Amino acid sequence: MNVERLHLRDYETAEELWSLQLAAYRVEAAAIGVADLPPLLDTIASLRGSGETFWGCRNEEGELVGAVSTKEAEGVVTICRVMVQPEYFRQGIGKRLLEHVLNLYADAGRFELSVERRNGPAIGLYRKLGFVPYGKIEPLPDISLVRMVKERGKQP
Repeated sequence: MNVERLHLRDYETAEELWSLQLAAYRVEAAAIGVADLPPLLDTIASLRGSGETFWGCRNEEGELVGAVSTKEAEGVVTICRVMVQPEYFRQGIGKRLLEHVLNLYADAGRFELSVERRNGPAIGLYRKLGFVPYGKIEPLPDISLVRMVKERGKQP
């Protein structure tokens, strides 16, 4: 599977991404016991207006099975979303997307992301890629995020 840039100006692509996000984050919401996880409240319009840059992986049939999004400012790349179709979990798609982003932003000095503290598989993947925890935030009463960072040049 190749990683490709997703252009959300195309409504069908935006709709595919929204559908993927709902499927992926419903699994996370169920696993951590939070029904109203913020990504589940997004709409196609809010995704299109997010200001994020999206990349995705498609299967052999051309279906979008994974995506990642970023924002970049002053040498810092924030990884905003990582999502994989549930039937494709544990097949290396999330890792492939993240490695694509890490390689794409060759001049970035720092990468940041946040992950719900109860999402063990995601935290494990981020650690394998060299991310380390550096703080916590609680944006909502029943959501606790671990902030993680990877400094350029530091290996896992």
